Amino acid sequence: MIDINTFGMNSNESLFTNLNFIIMKINKFLLNTLLAGVFIASFIGYAQEKEKESYEMVNLQYIMPKIGMEKAFEKSAKEHNNLYHKEGPYKASIDYILTGSETGWYVWLMGPNTFSDLDGSPGEGAHADHWNKFVAPTIDEYGRSEFWKYNEKLSYNNLKASTKYENIWILDLKRGDYYRFKAMMLKIKEAHEKKADDSILIYENQFNGNDGREIAIVWPFNSWAELDIDNGGIKKTYEEINGEGSWQDAMDEWSEFTESINSQVWRIGL
Repeated sequence: MIDINTFGMNSNESLFTNLNFIIMKINKFLLNTLLAGVFIASFIGYAQEKEKESYEMVNLQYIMPKIGMEKAFEKSAKEHNNLYHKEGPYKASIDYILTGSETGWYVWLMGPNTFSDLDGSPGEGAHADHWNKFVAPTIDEYGRSEFWKYNEKLSYNNLKASTKYENIWILDLKRGDYYRFKAMMLKIKEAHEKKADDSILIYENQFNGNDGREIAIVWPFNSWAELDIDNGGIKKTYEEINGEGSWQDAMDEWSEFTESINSQVWRIGL
């Protein structure tokens, strides 16, 4: 047996030294753990902040020009956009509704942006003065004002350039059935990804007015002939993934969780 006194210390000194060593190790471990926790918390906070900021939203303002002043409205609104809404989150454009009960309405769009961006959007001063002097005199009525957030997780965007038209479905889902809509759209998105052709874009109304305007499904297209393709040509690919007859099953389920569909075609970017 080794005598600890050989090394010039007694048993109490040895015990004290060992305790100090253990305490130092514990303190070092706690410090490392604390630093790791701070790093992880900071990373999570950063990731959550990035996720919060990463969405895209578009603002819609429906406008009905005075009869006979449609072209004057288009001209003055375009001039206004070129002056005050040319780029960034405040970039604006004008669409025109071609079909449905709102045929003849124009839609002034601004975005993509976020709610935070709205705090800095053009407002009073020269911006408002120009609108009131040159655009407002051509307007008969202001309609609905909406904010639609793009749902990237449910969408398939294969657009290489702007299109001429959009086929838009405005949906009202039955209460509590959003999860069924989401599950179906994920399958439809998968079919579009496999087909790697047409795009399908999903938007969600940020201020639901209990007016049947909860979800918007958008199919961009350039030619009316594209509407002659049954189911947008996606049925075949969908059944290749989910099995024969699965498309009809999906359509049957669709009718179960939707209250209403308002279908329109818009002319994009006048």
